[in-house]
Amino acid sequence: MADEGGVTTTTTRKCTCSWCDVLWIVTTKEGWLKLVEAIMTFLTIVVLESFPYEIDSKSPYEFLVFVATAALIFVVLHIILRMTHLFEKLPSALRHPVLGLVGCFVVALCLLIGSAIVYAKGDKYYVSEMEASGICGFISTLLFFCEGIYFVFLYRRATRRRAEEKISREIQADNFARPAKPEYV
Repeated sequence: MADEGGVTTTTTRKCTCSWCDVLWIVTTKEGWLKLVEAIMTFLTIVVLESFPYEIDSKSPYEFLVFVATAALIFVVLHIILRMTHLFEKLPSALRHPVLGLVGCFVVALCLLIGSAIVYAKGDKYYVSEMEASGICGFISTLLFFCEGIYFVFLYRRATRRRAEEKISREIQADNFARPAKPEYV
């Protein structure tokens, strides 16, 4: 802020590049959430794959690897689309909060199931890598669940805004016709 003769002016920082906003990920709550989701799902995959288990016993853990990999791909894709401002140009059906809400809750449920299986096997056989991967999966589950709740609030706000717009459109007089003989003349 600068004070010039009693007048206070405020300056705001604007992104210098028009096609990419790299600071989106650290300046918004959604960006931080996506960053932590990406890190935790990546850790879930890496820690589980670092355990040298036998090839024939790999099938119970492939579900968690598949779900975490799919979640990581979608999170990174969302981050890239938001940073390059392409997310706003997607059709409104793909940006609708209900789609994000359902997606986050389904991913959270799948991560919960896969993490529970891996954590239980690691606890049973005393394998710390599997327990750590299960814990990272549980944290990812919590993060996706919180994001699903965020989408619930976005959906409620969007429906409330649409209802207010509908009321304001009904109140406005579109084709106002003036009287033929005004009385004040």
